[in-house]
Amino acid sequence: MNAFKHPFLFLVAFLVGADEFLLGPILTPIGNDLGVVPERVTLFVTAYALPLALLAPLFGFLSDRHGRLAVLLPSTAVFALASVLTGFVSSFEWGIATRALTGVASAGMLPIAFALAADESEEAAKSIAFVMSGLTTGLMAGPGLGAYLTELWSWRAAFVALGLAALAVGAIGPAVLRNGRRPERQRRTGPGGGRLLVPGTVGSLCGMFFGLGGAVGIYSLVGERLRDGLYLDTQQVGLVYVGFGVLSVAGNALAPAAIRRIGGGRRAMRLAMALVIVCLAVVFALPDPALLAVVLALGVWAVAGGIGAPGLEAHIAGLSQTHRGVLLALSTSAANLGVALSAALAGEAYLRGSLWVAGLGFVLLSISVMALARPRGAASATENAG
Repeated sequence: MNAFKHPFLFLVAFLVGADEFLLGPILTPIGNDLGVVPERVTLFVTAYALPLALLAPLFGFLSDRHGRLAVLLPSTAVFALASVLTGFVSSFEWGIATRALTGVASAGMLPIAFALAADESEEAAKSIAFVMSGLTTGLMAGPGLGAYLTELWSWRAAFVALGLAALAVGAIGPAVLRNGRRPERQRRTGPGGGRLLVPGTVGSLCGMFFGLGGAVGIYSLVGERLRDGLYLDTQQVGLVYVGFGVLSVAGNALAPAAIRRIGGGRRAMRLAMALVIVCLAVVFALPDPALLAVVLALGVWAVAGGIGAPGLEAHIAGLSQTHRGVLLALSTSAANLGVALSAALAGEAYLRGSLWVAGLGFVLLSISVMALARPRGAASATENAG
């Protein structure tokens, strides 16, 4: 992998992450401008997330058959166009349409970036962790960038700026990624051979759905818990979120060494989910938690997730070289669908009390831990790939 490929893939993941969380602080300005209540603007999120989750496997399959560049570069161009168009919509309905188009484009960006990172590097875990840090940085920076540009100009400027950034990233793609197809010998050899569902595939995808998806979905309620349980104001909650993001990126940086020490990406994710279960208990189950205890628990949660998520991605990437694009796309779909389901369940649970959220988290993440148990017949080479 040449010197510019990693930064390019980092930027692709950053764009997807920034877009996914961009809306958080600007729902009200969008609603006021388009004539709908802010709560309805959350449909922008749904319109984006559903195509991403449903179409990612199709784009992964196409990238396995026709090469990564044939999918990634057009998708980046469509992402740029759709983001700019969102900044010029005249009605809420047109906004829904352009956000759906952005979701379609994202389905051809993030999983393909992960596949490219794993394809051409001897250290798949290190490459995937670097790309994952781009996604994490985008998730962390997106809300701040959206709020800043909205305050400075308009919410429309935030989407136009994101589209122009995507246009610039896509423009350098052909020069950076000179060869997006995997060597022919990799199509016929390597872990998994021609099989898609090798031992461990279903368990790993369940780990993504219940583990990563569950943890992120429940994390969406951390802000409310900090307000209700610790009486923090919006600025203080924002600082906690920033700190969580910084520690998540730190976890991404530590991931390659930690995965080697733990003994593989699957084991790293399993241990991470076990730690997050304890952290959830501290944050949501204690009736009167101390601020220091909650902050420490969130810190452990951030670092553990920052190590576990790229670890499981690397493990999935090593299950089959022939179908790597499809598998990583399925993992993206599983995580996004898990977030959607767990966030909805967590919202209902929180209405009954924070202890219910802790119970929900225990159930979801425990399923993930059990699903990530070593499958019978799994090759040791596959385990060590992560």
